[in-house]
Amino acid sequence: MTQTNKTRLNADIRKKISNLVLSHFENEDRIERENFKSAKGDVIVAYDRAFKIATNIVERAYPKDDVATLQAFKNKYGRACDVVAKDSCFYFANTEMAVENERDNNEHFNFKLDASLSGRFSDIDFGIAYYRNQLKDSGLNPEINITQKFDDKSCNPYWTQEIDKIKKFLGFNSDDSGIFAQWNNKYSLDVIGTSYCRSRTIPCTQDEFNQMKMFKLARESFVQSHYAWAEAIHKDMRDITNALKDYKYVKDAIDLCGALGLDINENELQRTAGVSLTIYQPENLASLIKSRRAKQDNKAVIAQFKKARQSAVAVN
Repeated sequence: MTQTNKTRLNADIRKKISNLVLSHFENEDRIERENFKSAKGDVIVAYDRAFKIATNIVERAYPKDDVATLQAFKNKYGRACDVVAKDSCFYFANTEMAVENERDNNEHFNFKLDASLSGRFSDIDFGIAYYRNQLKDSGLNPEINITQKFDDKSCNPYWTQEIDKIKKFLGFNSDDSGIFAQWNNKYSLDVIGTSYCRSRTIPCTQDEFNQMKMFKLARESFVQSHYAWAEAIHKDMRDITNALKDYKYVKDAIDLCGALGLDINENELQRTAGVSLTIYQPENLASLIKSRRAKQDNKAVIAQFKKARQSAVAVN
């Protein structure tokens, strides 16, 4: 341990420790992670249930026999009879509810991987959340949208490059293969009329309409759970990164990791020199991070932490 006390941190060691801590945070049991896992299970059930309902609605409006007849004419006469197509988005109208404004009982329901989401979410966020593990395993960053928006840096070359890599992995730019196409094909139905779905409003019951709205809610709740988990980790990692910048010795970083419940073998770390001024106390930062798990008043804890840090600076 004497040697560790004298070993100074440098950029490579800081990066290695940061990656180890990040992996630890991503795999630890915390409420945000459990909510994400639960929401993913819910959205899988919601997709299957909603697609069965949508199938009943669409096939009631476009009977299979009619679709088969029109498809036969299409095969025989070509584009002149091209009125049947596969689609994964539908415009349903609740015909059991009388309203003054038709928008109150009409809604767009989209099963595609890039279906629009409300608020701060982008069209790619559902696919990223759903295939998060596969993206991570491929060396991509499924939290890029979240961390960049959190830091108000969403429009920069790095973000653009990372999003392009994710879109390529998910097959967003492929017409007939890949995850994107397979997903959309799985949730597609035969419709009559090839124009935009809003122009072919399909009637449904009030119960069907309400259940379809629950499907959309489950979809957005799932994406929100991914955001909440990633944001919680990002807050912790921002403090970890700042602390590692200020730590002088490897021992300080090892002590912090130990306080967080992460055992780091000092032999794994390169023992090269670096310069920095230690102003974060390991036990104080560990207390801050742990307080978030316990759902304590973060503002009060952070204020205490900053006060302790200022005292440490004054002493040094």
